[in-house]
Amino acid sequence: MIVKVAKYCGFCYGVKRAVDIAKKAADEHVCGGTLGPLIHNPQLIAQLAAQGIACRESLDEFTSGEAVIFRSHGVGPEIYQQAENKNLKIIDATCPNVHNAQQKAALAARDGYYPIIVGEKNHPEVKSILKWAGKNAIVIECIKDISDIPQKDKYAVIIQTTFELQKFEAILAAVQAARPGTYRVERTICLATSQRQNAALELADEVDAMIVIGGRNSANTRHLYELVADKCRVAYHIETAAELHPEMFRDCTKIGITAGASTPDRLIKEAIVVMENMESFESMLDKSMEDVNVYPGKIVEATVIQLDKDGVYVDFGYMREGMITYAEWSLTEPAEELMQNIKEGDKVEAKVIPGSSKDDFVRLSKVKAERDAAWKNVAELPEGEKRPAVVKVLRIIKNRAKNIVGLAVSVEGVEGFMPASHVELRRVEDFSDYVGKELNAEIIEVDLEKKRIVVSRRDLLKAEKEAKAKAWKEAKEARIQAAKEARAAAEEAAYNSVSEGEIVPGKVVKIADFGLFVEVGQGLVGLVHNTELSWDRNVKAEDVAQVGDEVQVLVKKIDRENRRVALSIKATQEDPWKVEASKLHVGEVVECKVVRFLTFGAIVKVTDRVEGLVHISEIAEERINKPEDVLEIGQMVKAEILKIDLDNKKVGLSIAKAKRDAEKAEYSSYLNEKPSLTLDLAEQLENIEK
Repeated sequence: MIVKVAKYCGFCYGVKRAVDIAKKAADEHVCGGTLGPLIHNPQLIAQLAAQGIACRESLDEFTSGEAVIFRSHGVGPEIYQQAENKNLKIIDATCPNVHNAQQKAALAARDGYYPIIVGEKNHPEVKSILKWAGKNAIVIECIKDISDIPQKDKYAVIIQTTFELQKFEAILAAVQAARPGTYRVERTICLATSQRQNAALELADEVDAMIVIGGRNSANTRHLYELVADKCRVAYHIETAAELHPEMFRDCTKIGITAGASTPDRLIKEAIVVMENMESFESMLDKSMEDVNVYPGKIVEATVIQLDKDGVYVDFGYMREGMITYAEWSLTEPAEELMQNIKEGDKVEAKVIPGSSKDDFVRLSKVKAERDAAWKNVAELPEGEKRPAVVKVLRIIKNRAKNIVGLAVSVEGVEGFMPASHVELRRVEDFSDYVGKELNAEIIEVDLEKKRIVVSRRDLLKAEKEAKAKAWKEAKEARIQAAKEARAAAEEAAYNSVSEGEIVPGKVVKIADFGLFVEVGQGLVGLVHNTELSWDRNVKAEDVAQVGDEVQVLVKKIDRENRRVALSIKATQEDPWKVEASKLHVGEVVECKVVRFLTFGAIVKVTDRVEGLVHISEIAEERINKPEDVLEIGQMVKAEILKIDLDNKKVGLSIAKAKRDAEKAEYSSYLNEKPSLTLDLAEQLENIEK
């Protein structure tokens, strides 16, 4: 058998850089992890986890001060900001080629181009490029997606770095035909990708069979496999050399090997060694198995023939007996109990496992056979879907560094794995209380070929938390609404309990700069404005009453539409002006004080509270232009009250008339004191009076 390796395969620069960064962090015992799988290779991810750099699904799983390693596929700008806000140390392992594609997308959007990203819609690299491209961008994966592209004047096309070049060229031509316009084409497929694709195709033409090594979740590895499968009649996509078996290469003499950009060199070398030494491959070590129908992995029916301290010996119709260790008979029962319970003649199904036992017995496993049987009942899980399950925690799983990485659980009759970060939403330090418990969970990954099943409680717990939060919010809103309705009903009842013009008792509930808030009735609060506090305009709210004081108020106005009630304390009190003004009489001469001037007269203070107007025509006998020509502020004068309007609070006075009346009285007094005046003089005086 001739084994040839593709000229270009295995780690590309970007992947090697990311791995080196993560291993350096592990060597330096950095506290943190990767945000998502560093690369698409489960074996390396497991290795990093064992070294203390575990994969975490979200930033919520990191605590302040920890290091977060951004994987080679890159992340969006918002993740950088969130990490900074969370006070995380950012270690950026983004592939330089991916970073270049991100920047090209951002620049295109900034320059007014509509970004079109060609790649796998669910690939993390594509998702990160899309985030940098902004909100107005689209991802297309095949020609049929072109119909989703809106009509624009300018387009920018950015390619997933690991996308198949030929496929891209076909998509680009179809896009330009369907959507005419100005194009900026950024050929961001990395050189390593194109080199690996071309080298794999060249090798596929030369060999009988092709082996493509890499994670099944790796896009570039899948593309490699799809390319060589079209060229070579026999092609296999494997993750590790353990999947290789001679039967796969029957009648093949030339074997080609290639690997995706995320495949470690170690896995390539292992595959090379296995293929070059196929006869010594562990799965075929037992050369004494002359019967080709007996091989590792086969399920056989066996009969117990003997037991000793090492295990159970069985006959399964082969030239050599088989041996099942007690650890391979049961995972839960101790050897002492098994030796008591297992009897000669018991029938058992067991699985042939690699290697041979002491004394050259064929190694068998009842446990693995039961697991295989159970796995037959496990349904596949469509990509992107999940299903509910009740799991029982079997044990705690630790890595080589003794760090807890998750829990082994019993699910659907098989053993599954629950990552530590998926047990609770919060970080759990001690998992010992979980062992033996049954938990509601969801199956998020099923790999029937690798017999791997992964479960999680995160989404269930998130949904439960959200449901509780929603219920609490709805209950709160219901309570608030009920309280509002109760207040509205009480308020309505309170509105109905008072009428405009009614004097009612009230209680001061608040003092403001502009007045007093007074509760009248149950839940009905009205305002006594400063202008309605007292007849004295200089009085302040705090001078009238304090919070809790009982006051009498008059309901001035009820505005139901705007929910306002105007109250007055002043209106409940007798107007001091009217009290004092009512003591005055028309014709009465009073001594007044000039307090201010108007263009049409002078305002005089009659009493402490009553002011009146002396019209300009009533200031002097002679005509004057303005009051200040004959009067001064503060001057005391005598004036006669001409009219009193209590309703409109107006008092009219006359200085001139008071003066004339005083002069008449003086003349009259003089006449009464001089009776001897001649008749002619008396007539003159009488005329003067008139």
